[in-house]
Formats: sequence, C-alpha cells, structure tokens
Amino acid sequence: MPKSTLSRRVKGHVQGFKHASGKQPILPPSAENDLAELITTLSSRGFPLARKDIQCLAFQYAQQHHLSGFNTDRGSAGYYWLKGFMERHSELSVRKPESLSCGRASGVNKAVIDKWFDQYEKTLDDLQIRDCPSHIWNTDESGLQDHFVSQSVVAAKGKPCYEVNPGEKGETTTVLATFNAVGTYAPLMFIFKGKRMKAEWCVGAPVNSAVKVSDNGWITSELFVEFGKKFVSSLPKDDPRPHLLLLDGHCTHVYNLEFLNIMKHNNVHPFCFPAHTTHCLQAADISLFKSLKHHWTAQGRKYLRETGGRKPDKKAVLQALSSSVERSCQCGNCAVRISRIRNFSCQQRCHQTRGIRTKQNF
Repeated sequence: MPKSTLSRRVKGHVQGFKHASGKQPILPPSAENDLAELITTLSSRGFPLARKDIQCLAFQYAQQHHLSGFNTDRGSAGYYWLKGFMERHSELSVRKPESLSCGRASGVNKAVIDKWFDQYEKTLDDLQIRDCPSHIWNTDESGLQDHFVSQSVVAAKGKPCYEVNPGEKGETTTVLATFNAVGTYAPLMFIFKGKRMKAEWCVGAPVNSAVKVSDNGWITSELFVEFGKKFVSSLPKDDPRPHLLLLDGHCTHVYNLEFLNIMKHNNVHPFCFPAHTTHCLQAADISLFKSLKHHWTAQGRKYLRETGGRKPDKKAVLQALSSSVERSCQCGNCAVRISRIRNFSCQQRCHQTRGIRTKQNF
C-alpha cells in the first residue's frame, strides 16, 4: 500500500469504503438497509432476531433474487458476512434480551402511561409540591438470593467450568428501600426468612434500619405497617407540606387499611403505578436495586472464596448487605430517576431507561 494512501486515510481526507476495490457484499445496500430496518422494528415490538435468524433471512433473500455467494448446503449466510453486516450497520449490536410477559407488554402503552402522568401531575399540583422534590418519595422492595453465580468468568478452554455454591437454591432476603427525588433515604428494612428474630442478626445493620423476619423472607402486610410507622417518624416535623409516596399495587401495599390510615394521619398520600408497568416506571429497579444486586453478588462471591463455599449465616448476610447498601444508596443513583418523565414511546424502549426518556428533572 502506498504511504500516501494510508496518510490520506489517517488524516480523514478519505472516508468510507464504497470507493474501494475488492469483493463487494453479496446483498445490495438497499436490501441490507431493509433488513436492518426489519431487525430494529421487530426488536422494538418485543420479537428480536438472533444472529442465526438474520443469516437465514439473508440467505432466503439471496435465493429469491438469484444472488450467489452463500453456502447452499448450510442454508444460511456465513459468519464473515454477518460480521461485515454488523460493521456496516453500526446502529445494531448484539445484546441479551430481557424477558417481558404479555401482561406487562400490553400494560405498557402510550394511553395508559399518559393517563397516569396526567393524574400524577394533577396530584402534585393539588398537593402544591410540584417544585418540592424532597416531598416526593418512592418505595419498593427486592428479594436477594444467597446463591451467587457470576455472569462471566475466565477459565481454560475445552474443560468444564464450575462455581461452588452452598446449595442448589438460595434463601431469600428482602430489602425495602425508600428515597425521595433529591436522593435522601428513609430508614431501610431487611427481612430474613425465619420464625423468631435473634439479637445477633442485627449486628452490623445500617444506622436506623429495621431487621425483621417472615416465613418466606418476603414482605407481609404487618411488616409493611411497621415500615409505614418508621417512615412517617423519619419525616421532618418543621415542614407542614404534604408528602407523596410512589409505590406499586402489591396487595400488602394498597389492600392494607392500617398502613393507609397511618399515611392519612401523617399527611402522606400514596400514589400507585399502573398495573404491569413497574418494570419501566419504577425508579428503584434501575437506580438502586440493579447496583445493589451487583455489589451483593460481588460480596457473596468473596465470602464463598474465603470460606470454601460455606453457606452464609444471617450475620454474614447482613454484613454483606450493609456493605452493598453503603455503595449503592448514593444520592446520584436515585435523584434523577424519580423525576418528571415525558415523551413515552413503546418503540423507543431501551436497556438503560426501559422505555422512558427523561425530559425535565424536578
């Protein structure tokens, strides 16, 4: 290659590859553009294509238009064609899809979301707290399993790769978190699986947090009432303005008369998300619990390496949770997420925001 050719390319005087000589792609550019548009459309509607599907579609198009170049015995386009196709269409990438049930897919639509936001904004205006983000709260709980499996590891080729765990299944520990739109956290609640609470289980818990037990490690109506009492006691007493509490429609939340009475007597107004929409509207799922589970898995894997795969007891679980919570419960993680969100589009659903785009923060 002449030095002048390389120099023009490096300096940016020559860009692209359409002028270059050599073997051209088997499919014409118009066909590749149509295929890329089809991939994007199907992905936005919940039916993404795998790499093998794309290779088969390319082969079928070539067969229909009498284009040669693909392996007829295999019945699909080759690896290097797919690699070149992905390079020519940088708007596409290989990703791992998230599972979405039909109920959630049908619940997340523009009419439902717009109606909820209209009612949400009306409630903020009625309470006169539209410009008071410290009075807009969000609460949610998430279950953590003490079964730690890495997403990916480095190991020898051609040999089995195992990761030692104390059992086939993990035990659930629930974390209930509440925070407002400026990133202030209310007291946390940890729920262990058990019948009776032991004092040593509370050693090392974060300041002002509550440690409770339930039969299966999940939240119950009685425990949610205890959370409500602790939450209202942590609210500032020198500000008479009302508070808004965003939460999902779980039966322990909305069908809980004692909890609702506590909120009413303390000027706190619960406001539920629409059914089957928390995967895209619930701020805690991405801003807090995603980070919490990441650090929780890291702490758990470290514990298993140090103990040779021994099952962590409640004290070890709480120590790992406390360390994970300290790293995850940061102001920057949650303040932006619990903000005014508009311009919702089901076809613009992405991994980071799960179908919503932030337009204006409080």
